[in-house]
Amino acid sequence: MGMSEILTVKETAEQLKTTRQQIRKMIANGELPAVKVGREWRIPLASVREYFEENLSG
Repeated sequence: MGMSEILTVKETAEQLKTTRQQIRKMIANGELPAVKVGREWRIPLASVREYFEENLSG
């Protein structure tokens, strides 16, 4: 997995057209798998795609 496939909270919020607070809430709820690096969250692009696929079919 290349570094381009890892997003910050800000980048994820931009991708999902939502706020950084909402992304953090989704991580806290376990809706969006993420890894904590220091004090910052990093979200694999695959997790964002997975979230979309799971929620689009609903």
